[in-house]
Amino acid sequence: MFSDSPVYTDFDRRQKYLGEYLTKSGYSVILAETSTDLDLEVASYTETEEKKLVLLPVPASASLLNKLKTTLTSRHIVLGGNLPEDFIAFCKKQAIAYIDYIKFPTIAIENAVATAEGAISQAICSSDYNLHQSRVLVIGFGKCGEILADKLSGLKCQVFISTRNEEAQARAKSYGYRLLSDTAYADMDLIFNTAPAPVITKKVIDQLSQDTVIIDIASKPGGTDFNYCVQKGILAKHCPGLPGKYSPKTSAKIIYDHISSILQNYI
Repeated sequence: MFSDSPVYTDFDRRQKYLGEYLTKSGYSVILAETSTDLDLEVASYTETEEKKLVLLPVPASASLLNKLKTTLTSRHIVLGGNLPEDFIAFCKKQAIAYIDYIKFPTIAIENAVATAEGAISQAICSSDYNLHQSRVLVIGFGKCGEILADKLSGLKCQVFISTRNEEAQARAKSYGYRLLSDTAYADMDLIFNTAPAPVITKKVIDQLSQDTVIIDIASKPGGTDFNYCVQKGILAKHCPGLPGKYSPKTSAKIIYDHISSILQNYI
């Protein structure tokens, strides 16, 4: 497992807009990331009082989740994405309702569009070359990988795909993408990783050109050995939570539209 990777700490504005949508619909909302008072347990709660929605950033830091564990009660409903298993277990044990909206396939697919656009924006800002005709590798061909590859192809990139899944390989070839051979890493101008596993290892990094840029959009800790990239002088960025940074209002509306009916079951 790799550690000490550079991560974004910008405020997840998606939660701000989601909070606005929910507030307009009559819900009581707490933005956990920006709340100056996370002492959420209020002694004056009554059985008839409405529950409060606690909105978490994506991803939520371990320190924030640990603090919430000391303050959340059954009068709260936690809304977040990619919630860790230990935090989910805590919520279940304490009878705290939660919604992990990244688990909804429809939300994940629509968010993948925003993720792809954000990843491409990061690549444009980070590379010294045009994307046009660049040799670009996408690692992983799930929801994000497939949409990202499609958008890169539309920008006239030479798109290569790396995936162990035979069905995904067949899909990639049906789109006209080329599958990566083990010796082709040195030819890549850009690498986008979507796989939440150690895939861009020292062995891979040793093959890369000094000009290669890595954009890792996998969930924490990513799939890149960031420390070794620093040693080798290769630019590698870990960019989780891109929808909250590049298209927060659209992403918030997507989430709101999908969870508004679900919330009725908890209130």
